[in-house]
Amino acid sequence: MRIKGFKLFLAAAVALMSSCGSHILFKDGKSDYSIVVAPDAPESEQYAATELRYWLKEVSGAELPITGLTGGVKGKRLVVGYNPIVEELVPDSERPGDRDDSFTWENHGGDILFWGGNKRGTLYSVYSFLEDELGCRWYSSKVSVAPKKSSWKFRKLFNHEEPGIIIRDNCVLDVRTNPDFSARLRNNFVKLPGKNPGETIPGTAEGYWGVHAMGSFISPAEFYHSHPEYFSYRDGKRLDSYSQLCLSNPEVLEICIERVKQVMRDNPDFLIYSMEQNDNQLFCECDECKALAEEYGGQSGLMLWFVNQVADAVKEEFPDKFIGTFAYQYTRHAPKNIIPRDNVVVRLCSIECCMLHGYDECNQNRSFLKDLQNWSSIAPHLYIWDYVTDFAQYNLPVANWKTIQPHIQDFRDNNAIGILEEGDYQTVSCELREMRSWLLSKLMWNPDADINALILDFTDGYYGAAGQYIRQYLDFEEKILLRHGIHADCYIISSDEMYTEEFIDEGRKIFAEAKAAVSSDPVLFDRVETAEMPLCFLEMEITPLKGMKTGADKLIRRVVEREGIDRMAEGAWAGGYVWSKDMLEKYEGIAREIEAASLMPAIETEIAGNGVSFTRYKGDFLTTTEMIVKGTMTDKGIKSEIGIDEEQVVDHFGYVFDTWLKVEKTGIHQFNITSDDGTVLFVDGREVLNLDGSHSASSGWAILNLEKGLHHLELRYFEDTDTQKLDIVLTDPDGHSGPIPNERLFVLDK
Repeated sequence: MRIKGFKLFLAAAVALMSSCGSHILFKDGKSDYSIVVAPDAPESEQYAATELRYWLKEVSGAELPITGLTGGVKGKRLVVGYNPIVEELVPDSERPGDRDDSFTWENHGGDILFWGGNKRGTLYSVYSFLEDELGCRWYSSKVSVAPKKSSWKFRKLFNHEEPGIIIRDNCVLDVRTNPDFSARLRNNFVKLPGKNPGETIPGTAEGYWGVHAMGSFISPAEFYHSHPEYFSYRDGKRLDSYSQLCLSNPEVLEICIERVKQVMRDNPDFLIYSMEQNDNQLFCECDECKALAEEYGGQSGLMLWFVNQVADAVKEEFPDKFIGTFAYQYTRHAPKNIIPRDNVVVRLCSIECCMLHGYDECNQNRSFLKDLQNWSSIAPHLYIWDYVTDFAQYNLPVANWKTIQPHIQDFRDNNAIGILEEGDYQTVSCELREMRSWLLSKLMWNPDADINALILDFTDGYYGAAGQYIRQYLDFEEKILLRHGIHADCYIISSDEMYTEEFIDEGRKIFAEAKAAVSSDPVLFDRVETAEMPLCFLEMEITPLKGMKTGADKLIRRVVEREGIDRMAEGAWAGGYVWSKDMLEKYEGIAREIEAASLMPAIETEIAGNGVSFTRYKGDFLTTTEMIVKGTMTDKGIKSEIGIDEEQVVDHFGYVFDTWLKVEKTGIHQFNITSDDGTVLFVDGREVLNLDGSHSASSGWAILNLEKGLHHLELRYFEDTDTQKLDIVLTDPDGHSGPIPNERLFVLDK
């Protein structure tokens, strides 16, 4: 009993000592503290002081006054910026450089000091304190969290941080167009917000002027008529379209130098200025360009030879600025016998890479890793242009959550000074866009952060009680979409083999639980519904009849209208819908098509047994008609199903499949076909679906009202070159959705 009593006494004594040594920042909506900032402090530090006051009030209810250096009471001050008070209290400290984004916050007695570089570092120190100590979060430009606290006290505070990546460009619409949100995520490509709404502070961004700028400096519209020699020479002529420049031409160099100088004079608030190739691969093949490319190890060497001369020409007038160029597509490989000047930034692009694997994990990525390492060995300033979403169909699920971090770490480990993480920069339709954007910013700041802790933080903070189900969905997404043999670049379409009906069905079940968990909170419910939209979009693309039965089309419409989503893809060249209005109009058309579908009567005939008759062809043809007319028949017989899985030949073959489908219930049936290359489907002698021609994997469907009984199917398919694919899915009134069951396919003769 004595021992127990002594322990209780000791614990009480320790608690008393701790409370005696603590300082109370606020209690019961009141505070004795003042925010101290120098009157001549940079505008960014004054903005930091107002942010600190605002968020402290959100948390505590107390509104602290902002005073000059002589204001406030010693021991009751929040000192913002590196100033004489910091010099006095931390005598061994040094004034950070203006562009230094690293920061420190610590207390000396009751005073808390916040300082860093005066462009952004001090502001970041305030945000770090608000996050780490008071629990504030900024999950999107519309969703901030400031947990209410009755009191907060402290004894010893210290935190120092430095950015893992110097220039951090989170290229998504929500960040690029909201400077206040961008600053809170410590993205430094966008200028900081100013005192007045809509204003920004000059000189507070590590900006990069332009992209593919060579075409803007010298265009065919301005120069081709008088100087065709300025443009690419290919196949015996100078190109008059949007191609590339003839980099060996000294007049091209002279014009580019003068025009980029003028840009730098007219737009001084940037750090790097683009002298980058146009967005195509039509480089010049004149004798002079060929010779220079051979001397310097390829097109990248020729480009660097040109850009180095531009950099030399601007250095005297702009000693603190950089000329940026691409290592992109045909210039991606590092050159030989030449290195970039000290004022050249090389922007290496990962557009060919697989987003689902680390750079050392699949063959699609290993060549990029080699290029990254080679450029790192010669470039004094390496900048990465990375791709983290699907630009062909923004809304499709992309399971790259666990590869974002190792990719950024590889960039950091290879001395990248900057990263542009390109996401849905045009719209707000990307899958789980808020979380992806938040993770990108957190990981560019600290590439070694605990990714699982970040995901837990976001999902619970943003989705509330549904957070656990969002994490369950992420695990399920990873399991299905990252199965063996699956790869994905940044141009995925809904017909990709990674997407399955199981993925859609099971994923939507998880979201049903997520919505049930937040059914009483309309705000959280809407967020979960928005997160479910990619699965609904996928269902409407693959099996629209089923999607309309499950309400996928209605959910998509609600989210599109609520979120103001206008775009569904980067451009028309990417496939799918570019504009959401076209997508919604198509859904309306499907509904009308279902309603208007006239009954196709069953056909009386005698069947011999199960199977599919086929005729096989070989030859070089570009349509199914050419296949039948010009192709050579090589085989015929009976198979158990419609398909080409057993085909051994890689290219230049085709089939005509002929069978009878037994319809078990009168009603609407949907045939969904994905093929590479051409396919045409006939039902009861009527062409109902045409995907003919030589093309990559494409999908289409036919919606038919079929009477119970037998119906004749004829499917024509051919493979031209490269990959081959033929999938046919039937959705019927009984709820079946999948490959046509073999037992429902019949032939007339055995």
